[in-house]
Amino acid sequence: MTPDESDSRMSTTTRRLRPGRRTTLAVAGTLAATLTLTACGGGSDDDAATDGGADGDFTGQTLTVAAYAGSWGESFTQAFVDPFEEATGATVELVPGGPADWVTALRSSAGGEPVYDLVGLTPNVVPSAVAAGIVAELDTDRVADFDDLNPILVEQSEIDGANYGVPLTVGATGIAYRTDLVPEAPTDWSDLLDPALCGHIGVSPLTFNTGVEFLAGLINENGGSITEAADVDAAFAELEGVADCASVFPTDSTSVETALIGGDAWATAHWDGRTFVQQNNGEPIGYTYPASGSVGALTSYFVTEGTPNEDLAYAFLNYLASPDYQPTFSEGTWYAASNDTNVYSEEFAAQINHGPGAYDDFVWVDYPVITPQLGDLQARWQEIFG
Repeated sequence: MTPDESDSRMSTTTRRLRPGRRTTLAVAGTLAATLTLTACGGGSDDDAATDGGADGDFTGQTLTVAAYAGSWGESFTQAFVDPFEEATGATVELVPGGPADWVTALRSSAGGEPVYDLVGLTPNVVPSAVAAGIVAELDTDRVADFDDLNPILVEQSEIDGANYGVPLTVGATGIAYRTDLVPEAPTDWSDLLDPALCGHIGVSPLTFNTGVEFLAGLINENGGSITEAADVDAAFAELEGVADCASVFPTDSTSVETALIGGDAWATAHWDGRTFVQQNNGEPIGYTYPASGSVGALTSYFVTEGTPNEDLAYAFLNYLASPDYQPTFSEGTWYAASNDTNVYSEEFAAQINHGPGAYDDFVWVDYPVITPQLGDLQARWQEIFG
């Protein structure tokens, strides 16, 4: 689950989020063949990288892209799909779901034609996707604006020195709180353990991204790392001290937002974009970027291994990386995008940290190390909170 996936609870009736055969494949992870499309003799790879794919003629070709549903998918369509289809003559089919679903479906089709041409993945599943050989190493020379992408975000898709993904949208996990119920705004992660909030704290389990991200942020504030056993032990000791203070245990972003609106939680870990959407809708909810560092949440796009539509996929990646289109997407989702040259509206820029330097103090969960331990960590969490 990511900040982006939170929007899947919303309307899924966008024009290209089709609940047909491919959607069933994505959700169920069932193996089936996709259409084999005849390559078009349009622009060369070099042309696509130079002009963002605008001059490539891909008429009659279909690009299958795994994307979140709801407002995220609507913004994705408006920002990228519509101008790409108009410029190239191609059709883009969006398949709704989440990274776990998409990885399962790609594993099922491994060795044959992949069920998607481009797939959006979060850092927690990237290592397994690369190890399974279901995403291809990225040819960065074919992405026109690659050098303008934030280098810290680019690093999150690097495995053993090779780059695999184009970062698109980034969220910061920090502290959401009720401005009318919390007398003093939190400043750092440990403020969620303040006795003054006892009985009003939302604590997500480690089966949900923000649960892991809160744990990582708390450990980082104390100068440790979530990959170090002693630091993890110290954080769990802190959690044991407030075991009776947690009021709700949100397992997804909808539950987080419901708890805040209903007053069941006065403060909890949450993503900046989703919190500011609530705030801008008139809810009495504030947001703090923790002083010791926010925890990063990211979705990047990957070309699938073996796609017959590689040229078309790279042409579309040029749109995803472009400052001409990213701001439209960001202002539809209220998450910053990866190109450091993006120009946003004054309202967006005033609320959302973005651009060069914005992610320098981010904490990134080391998922290759931590993922094998998550089962045991969740068991420890369960012992505390039941």
